[in-house]
Amino acid sequence: MTKQLPRLFVLILLACIFSSLSLSVPVTGYGQEPSAGAQKVATEEWDITADKIIRYEKPESIVAEGNIVLVKRKRVPPAPPGAGEGAEEATDWYILLEEAPPEEVVTPESLETEQEPVYKVETTIKADWMVYDVVLNTIKARGNVSVEADDQAIFAEQAMVNLEQETGTFKKATILGSEKDLHLEAEVIEKIGFKTYHLEDGWVITCKIPEGKKAPWSFAASDAVIEQDGYAKLKHARFRIKDVPIFYSPYLVLPAKNKRETGFLLPELSVGEFSGFGLNLPFFWNISDSTDLTIYTQYFANRGYMPGLEFRYIIDPNDKGLAMANYLYDDLSDPSETDYYEETGYTHDNKDRYWFRAKADQDFGPSWTSRLDLDIVSDRDYLREFNTGLTGYKNSNEQFLDTFGRSLENKTDDQRTNRFGVQRSWGSTSLEARLLGINDVRTDADKFDADGNENPSPLWNLPAIDYTGTLPFENLWDMTLQWNTDYVNFWREEGIGGHRFDIYPTLSAPLPISPYLESRVELGLRDTYYIVQEYGEAQWDESDSQNRLLFDVKAEIGTTLMRTFALSGESMTGLSHQIRPFVEYDYLPDVDQDDLPSFDGVDRIGEENQLSYGIDNFFTALSSNNTDRDYGWLKITQNYSFIDSRSDEPFSDINLDLKWIPIEFLNFQYRTDYDVYDTIFVLHDFDSSFRSKRGDLFGLEYYFKDNGEQDDTNQINAYIEAALFSSLRAKFNIEHSIANEETNEANISLLYRALCWSVELGSQYTPEETQFMLIFSLANLGSPFKFYY
Repeated sequence: MTKQLPRLFVLILLACIFSSLSLSVPVTGYGQEPSAGAQKVATEEWDITADKIIRYEKPESIVAEGNIVLVKRKRVPPAPPGAGEGAEEATDWYILLEEAPPEEVVTPESLETEQEPVYKVETTIKADWMVYDVVLNTIKARGNVSVEADDQAIFAEQAMVNLEQETGTFKKATILGSEKDLHLEAEVIEKIGFKTYHLEDGWVITCKIPEGKKAPWSFAASDAVIEQDGYAKLKHARFRIKDVPIFYSPYLVLPAKNKRETGFLLPELSVGEFSGFGLNLPFFWNISDSTDLTIYTQYFANRGYMPGLEFRYIIDPNDKGLAMANYLYDDLSDPSETDYYEETGYTHDNKDRYWFRAKADQDFGPSWTSRLDLDIVSDRDYLREFNTGLTGYKNSNEQFLDTFGRSLENKTDDQRTNRFGVQRSWGSTSLEARLLGINDVRTDADKFDADGNENPSPLWNLPAIDYTGTLPFENLWDMTLQWNTDYVNFWREEGIGGHRFDIYPTLSAPLPISPYLESRVELGLRDTYYIVQEYGEAQWDESDSQNRLLFDVKAEIGTTLMRTFALSGESMTGLSHQIRPFVEYDYLPDVDQDDLPSFDGVDRIGEENQLSYGIDNFFTALSSNNTDRDYGWLKITQNYSFIDSRSDEPFSDINLDLKWIPIEFLNFQYRTDYDVYDTIFVLHDFDSSFRSKRGDLFGLEYYFKDNGEQDDTNQINAYIEAALFSSLRAKFNIEHSIANEETNEANISLLYRALCWSVELGSQYTPEETQFMLIFSLANLGSPFKFYY
C-alpha cells in the first residue's frame, strides 16, 4: 500500500493546480520541513504535508486530514548553451549561399554541463480536510481552505474543484485580486472560466480591506459575473456605504481591470450663474499601449454643446505629445445678454469660441531635438471664463507642466506664443531653427492708438536660425573664440518687418597678472544687416537696406578667498565660506541707430562705459557623512558710469541678492535695489518655501517695484497645504494685488482621505465669479466624480 502512495499523489498534484494561477518565486529545495509528527510525501516538483494521509481503494481516492499544505513547483528550464554573458553572435553563411547546413560535430565540450535544478512555486493550497477522487479527477476540501498564487488568493470554508475543467465552487468565499486591489466576497463563488467568476449574494470593492475592517463602500449584487481584467456585470446592484444601501440599479456594469481600457469615465457636473446646469461625460479610447484619445461631451444649459478632444502619445521619455481642443457655439455671447457682460466685465462678442493647445517633444538620434508649443484661443476672455473643470485652463496647465516641464502662458496674456524648434548639437557648437507665431486676441481698442491709427501687429519669426559655438586655442595664450550668429525673417500682418542678419564673434583670454588674481579680457565685434519690408499700409521712410557695426571691450579682475569653519552640530559639522570681490569694465561706443527698424532688443543696443564692482559670498554646509549642500549666498553689486549724460548721477542702484537655506526643505530668497540718490528702496522681491517630511507645504511671495511715473507694482502671493489630521488635509492659496486693492484669485479646500475613497470640498474666487466645488472619488474606478457650482 505504501508503495503506491507516490504514484497516486503524482496524479493529484499534476492535475490539482489552477493553470491560471502562477507564482514565479524561485526555489531550490523541496518545500518546508513538516512539523513534528506530520506526514510528508514529496517529489522534485511537489510536496504535501498533513497530520494524516490515507488511501482508499473503493472508490479510489486519497484523504488528507489536519494542517494540509500542498505546494506545486515547476522546474525552470536551463539557459541555452552560448546564451550567457559574452557570447558571440554567429553568421550562418550557408543560408546566404543557399547551401546545405554543415553537419554538427558533437564534442564533449559542446555537451551541456550538468546544472543544479532551479524551481519556481506555482500554487500553494491549504485546508483542514481534503479528498481527491482519482476517477472523477476532483478535489473536495473544507475548513480554512486557501488557494494562493502571485496574482490571486482564494479563501473559503468549503471548496469543490474539477481539475480536468479547471473550474470550482467555493462557499462563504473571499477572492483577493492582483496586488490585493480587487476584493470579492459571496455566499457562493463559482470559477466558471479563466479568471471568470459567478457570485451569488456577494459584493465587490476595488481596493484593499484590512483584516477585521468593514468595507467603507461596496457594490453588492444578488447575482454577478466578474471577469478579472474585464468587467463586473451585476444584477440587482446596490451601492453601499458601511453596508447601508444608498443606490439601486437592476443592472450595472463596472470595470474590474488593472490596465487602461476603452470606456466611459465618471461624469462631471456643474452649475453656474450664467452657464446654468452642465454635464461632461468623457469617453476614453485606449488606442494602443502608448496612445489614447479622450472625447469630452460637455453640455451647458445656457450656452450649448461644447465638445472636446484630448490626444496623448508617449514612445519614451524624450518622445511624447499631448494635444487638447474644445469648441463652443456660445448662446451667451450675444449683445442682448447685458447682465452677462456687465457683471463679468467680458468684452468678446464672438459666438464661435475655441481653444487648441498642444506640446510635443521629439528627438531624432543622439544629437537632434525638437520642441513644439501651440496655444490658440478664440478670444481673451475664454481662459478666464473656463478656468476650472476637466478641460479648463488650470487643469490643462498642470497637465502640460507635469508632462513636459513647460507650462502654458498666463491666462490673461492676449498675445499667445506658438513655436516649433529643431536643434542639432555637436561638441561645443549648436544649430537651431525655429518658427514663431503669435495668436493675437487683443481687443479692437488695443489695436489702435489714441489718434485712431492701427498699431503694428505682432511680429512672427518665419524662420529664425541661430548658430553658436566655442573654439578654444589652448596653445595660443589660452584664448577662446565664441560666436553667436543668427538670421530672422520678421513678418507681421501690419507694420514694418524684414530680414536681419546678426554676426557677433568674441575673443577672450586670461591676463597673467598674478597667481592670486583671476583676470580676463574680451573683445567683441558685431555686425547687423537689415533688409526692410513693408506689410499692410505701413511705410518705411529710410533705405530698405541698413547696416550697423559695433565693437565692445570687457575686462574683469577678481580673486577668491575660502575658509572652513568647524561647528559642533550633529547634522552640520562645518561651514565653508567663499568670498570673491571683483571689478569689471565694459565699453561699447555710442552709435546712431535711429535709421534701423526696431524688432527686439538686438536693434537698440545702448552705449556702455562703466565700471562694475561687487562682492559675492557663497556658503556650503558640511556634514560628517559627506553630503554637503548649499547653505546660501550673499551678492552685492553696483556700477559707476562714465557717460556724460549720466554725469550728474553716475552711480547705479545698489543691488543685493540674499539666499538662505537653513535646513534641507526650507529656503528664503530676497532681492532689493537701493537708490543712492533718492535714498529709497525701489525694489523688494521676497520668496520663501517650506516642505515637511509628511508633505506639508508653505510658500510666501512678495514683490514691490517702484515704476516711477507709472503705477507701482505691489503683489503678495501665498499658498499653504497642511495635514490637520492623518486623514484630513487643508489647502489654501491667494494672489492679491496690494496696488490695485484686489484679489486676483483665491482657493481654499479641505481634502479627506479615507480607506478606498476621498472627498474634497473647496471654493475658488476670481473677480469674475465664485465657484464651489465638491470632488468625490472611489479607489481604482477611473476619474473622480466632480461637482461644481
